[in-house]
Amino acid sequence: MTSIRLLLVLGSVPFFALSVRAGEPDRVRIQLDWVPEPEFGGIYAAQARGEFRKENLEVEVLKGSAGVATPQLVANGQVEFGIVAAEQLLAVRERGGALVAVYAVFQKNPLSLMVHAENPAHTLEEVWRGKGPVAVEPGQAFVRFLSTRYGGTPRLVPYQGALATFEADPTLAQQCYASAEPVELERRGQKVKVFPVADSGFDPYNGVVAVNGRYLAEHGDLVHRFVLALRRGWQAYLAEPTAFDPGIAALNPAMSREAMDLAAVKQQPFIESDFTRRHGLGTMDPKRWAELGRQLKDLGALKDEPDAAKVFTNP
Repeated sequence: MTSIRLLLVLGSVPFFALSVRAGEPDRVRIQLDWVPEPEFGGIYAAQARGEFRKENLEVEVLKGSAGVATPQLVANGQVEFGIVAAEQLLAVRERGGALVAVYAVFQKNPLSLMVHAENPAHTLEEVWRGKGPVAVEPGQAFVRFLSTRYGGTPRLVPYQGALATFEADPTLAQQCYASAEPVELERRGQKVKVFPVADSGFDPYNGVVAVNGRYLAEHGDLVHRFVLALRRGWQAYLAEPTAFDPGIAALNPAMSREAMDLAAVKQQPFIESDFTRRHGLGTMDPKRWAELGRQLKDLGALKDEPDAAKVFTNP
């Protein structure tokens, strides 16, 4: 694939690109990597507002789960779009999967470590170098990065996903999403301190919308229209999340409406940035991709440093 360059930002979109398009709609699927939650708010807002229909698209949103292999589904052409993490995308590409990023929801990665409010740590480094155990999923690149960045490795224990273990152990630090587990604990009246891993200098894009490179080459206009609609959906969701949270809550009864409203507020600083205010929501910076490639190679997570120009495009 030839080097993909920035072709268009939202501010320069002509009026006709936003108008309703005639003809039979293009039917596509987007596979989420988790259950319906505010982290996908822009997708559901685009559906509710008819933004996809304005671009002559009929979009089926497929719920995710802990075991869904979204990167492989996109790479194999089983779905047209999928939500992945930047590290996953680069790993799949190195194994021969033709994934290309076209939109990044989270400009600052919400992956964090949380501790109880009474924990004496005031920084991420103090958490990592503290005496208490740290619960993480095995094999994650950020663990190696923090060990290299801050020196040594704390006593690592398995991340269970549920909050019961964390609640029972006041010395435990646990990985979390800044807009997920801390929200639920806050609703239970338990105060925590949250330290984003991004503050260490390891800050991969997250909530990345990926497509198969061959599909992108053959259906570039469709991908362009999808991104336009998605961006407008995220603009609407960030402006008024409470207008769309009831619909998301109906798809995920396990998460309360109150929790969704609170999560939407907490995630906003991770989605909007000075860069997106200049270039548009979801837009990606080649320097970020190049830096991530170098970091993952240095950590041994990748054999070779990828060509940043080939792993993403801003349609």
